[in-house]
Amino acid sequence: MPVPNSLEIRTTTIVPPLVMAPMAGITHNPFRVLVEEIGGCGLFYTEMLSAAAVANESPGRSFYLQNHLKHTPLFYQLLVYEPSQVAPALEKLVKCNCQGIDVNLGCTAPPIMKKGGGLALMLDFERCSKTIRELRSLTELPLTVKLRLGDRADWDYLGKLCRMLEDRGVDAITVHGRLKADRFKRPAKWDFIEKVKQMVSVPVIGNGDVTDSQSARMMFKETGCEAVMIGRAAVTKPWIFREIASEIWPEIFPHKETVSYRDIYERYVKLIKKYLPEERQLGRLKEFTAYFAQNFKFGHTLWRSVQNASSVEESLEKARLFLEHHSKEIVSTTKQT
Repeated sequence: MPVPNSLEIRTTTIVPPLVMAPMAGITHNPFRVLVEEIGGCGLFYTEMLSAAAVANESPGRSFYLQNHLKHTPLFYQLLVYEPSQVAPALEKLVKCNCQGIDVNLGCTAPPIMKKGGGLALMLDFERCSKTIRELRSLTELPLTVKLRLGDRADWDYLGKLCRMLEDRGVDAITVHGRLKADRFKRPAKWDFIEKVKQMVSVPVIGNGDVTDSQSARMMFKETGCEAVMIGRAAVTKPWIFREIASEIWPEIFPHKETVSYRDIYERYVKLIKKYLPEERQLGRLKEFTAYFAQNFKFGHTLWRSVQNASSVEESLEKARLFLEHHSKEIVSTTKQT
């Protein structure tokens, strides 16, 4: 099966069909800008946003809602507990020039599931159906969902759910090929992604265990999915989309000039200082560093030094001391100002 070079979700064209996964505390505006500057990502998702909280946010002030991407579409992911939460949240998102809505049907965090969100919403067929129907009735924007396989391998329920989602007007379905208990300890079950693809006519986005161009090609070919979503690997390597795009679609995404690990890290710091409130900067930097440190054999040294820092400036100083000994160049775009 040939690898597609684009994806249409309702009125949105995604080139290339590589998608950044929504990740709480990670895929905020500064990180999205960093990845867009490097290139290769065709669609971004916000971090998971509580629909109830969004209804009380100010679109012009909230750092959760801000979007400074220049040319790549951004879909806002909502965590919904009840259908009644949809309309107030959507009213605010429209004011953000929102280009699409995604519903979280996969979060397994106990506090979220206890309230009926994430995977709990997926497993409550009627409430899930009402939520999607309400959203579809209120907007013509692209509407997607991101789901897990469930709390157990129940193909009958998953198939019934996906058919319902398509009938209710969902424009694309992202399938994270893991059960609730799998976490990230077991390989993703790509065969379930393939089964969903065979079941529905809307585009399917595959998610799970894609870490390079080889695994991206394999997911496309083995599942028949129209796009590949990447999560944790993109935080460790923000250049992964460009790397994969340059390998699979070199005529569209040729290799560009290289920069160092230090360039990437310093750019990230600059962006969080520009776009995030001061009280949020250090926490987000420490979370990013925990992933970024995995690029190095002795990355725990970098991680520990930043975790023990008491300011962004101290973190950057300590990171520079580590990174000056790791000057390997990586694929990236021209350095930004």
